[in-house]
Amino acid sequence: MSKDIRGGVDYALTKRHYDCDDYVSLLVGGVPVLNGIPFTAAPTYYVVGLMAYINDATVPDFERGWTLFAHGQAAAPAWLAPFLAALGITWPTEVPAFEAKDILFRSDQDCWVRFESVSHVPQFIPANTFMRFHRRCFMFWVQQVTAPGTLYAWIEG
Repeated sequence: MSKDIRGGVDYALTKRHYDCDDYVSLLVGGVPVLNGIPFTAAPTYYVVGLMAYINDATVPDFERGWTLFAHGQAAAPAWLAPFLAALGITWPTEVPAFEAKDILFRSDQDCWVRFESVSHVPQFIPANTFMRFHRRCFMFWVQQVTAPGTLYAWIEG
């Protein structure tokens, strides 16, 4: 009988299964100027890998799952547009992205999250609660339930 029995989730071991990761935080000179996705009553979106790419343009590795993703959005998300303008980045029709396989959310207010499309079934994220989703997606949408807030997301894929 084996004595090598493990219980629970070994996140260090799990991490080795995914080559790409992203945390929604914008750093300027090593200082975070944006942390999380601000949301309101109007749905806003996030393309998986966007902040990893903006923070380090050398991070996309097309042999490890990165791709150019045609997001279909005419403009950058309203919460991100001023930061992109300050950095001199125009919103392209395709952005480097990777497919998420494991997403950990936490929000400071109740919110709805939809994967892949603003019209898909919403998933409820209660305030100050960690919610993990093993959904494969390239983008997700977030919208407030009653009050505006911020959604924090750790993404691996």
